[in-house]
Amino acid sequence: MFDKKEYVYAVYKEKSFTAAAAKLYVSQPCLSAAIKKIEQQIGRPLFERRTGDLTPTRIGYEYLACAQKIMEIEAAFSQKLDDINNMKAGDIRIGGTNYVCSYVLPLIVSEFSKLYPNVEISIYEANSVELEKMLQGDKIDLIIDSYDTKDDRLEYTALAAESILLAVPAAYPCNDGKQALYARADDLYYGRIHADQMPQIDLSLFQNEKFILLKRGNSMYKHAQSVFDVNGFSPNVNFRLDQLSTSFRLTASGNGLCFVPDIMFKTHLYSEDVVFYNIKGAGSRTLYAANHQNNHGVAAVQKFKATAWDVMQRISRRGQQV
Repeated sequence: MFDKKEYVYAVYKEKSFTAAAAKLYVSQPCLSAAIKKIEQQIGRPLFERRTGDLTPTRIGYEYLACAQKIMEIEAAFSQKLDDINNMKAGDIRIGGTNYVCSYVLPLIVSEFSKLYPNVEISIYEANSVELEKMLQGDKIDLIIDSYDTKDDRLEYTALAAESILLAVPAAYPCNDGKQALYARADDLYYGRIHADQMPQIDLSLFQNEKFILLKRGNSMYKHAQSVFDVNGFSPNVNFRLDQLSTSFRLTASGNGLCFVPDIMFKTHLYSEDVVFYNIKGAGSRTLYAANHQNNHGVAAVQKFKATAWDVMQRISRRGQQV
């Protein structure tokens, strides 16, 4: 009965069906029919139809009071929606692995907050499997992660390619005579050496070393297993961990070798004495921003993805002439 409330309100304000119809750009018969339908639903007239100005009945005043409240709520919601669509307000929930939350997201969030200071950002950290469950359950709006397989229900935006390198403590004797083959952290950070331009070597050269690997549920787990398969041996595993950053810290402390993405060293300048090799079969993986297709039209999601792409492209091109 409130579908045509603006018709009733216009008649009340204009005190005339003719004037109200003109203001609403509808015919008078159409207006009269709409109000008559509402009166039939209510079971009572809304206006005293006497000679001269139209006056609301008692039930008419009650209807108008409710109608005005509804229109105020609709106007407030419309304003909030407009603010959100124009990035003047709103919120966005971002998910990432420990690696992404530690090294990638801070740079993106910093840039996004400068561009859209009124949008509230929430960050959720979990492993890749849990993140996808959270996205499907509408507990987060966007994930930044790498993917071996894609879900048809999700929309993926490629942000950057990450070369997977082998991190080795510089003091290990296995580095002797290999100075032309490895890079250091500052080489990667300043772009003096790019991972995809480094010579590839066989992982079997490090077959006698201990490795630090991630557990199932982490995207680097499958990647590392495929590298060992390509190189034809099973590793001597010293630790299996949940966090990539922890595995690197253990490597930096001399506790074994680990696989790391080069983006990690393009976002932060490290002082640890570690060297990096481009291993045959390690290749690269792509970092994506993934959101549910239902969120395709959400302004904050699209703006965050665009910001993430810009930031990651700048990081990837570091040291290159563009």
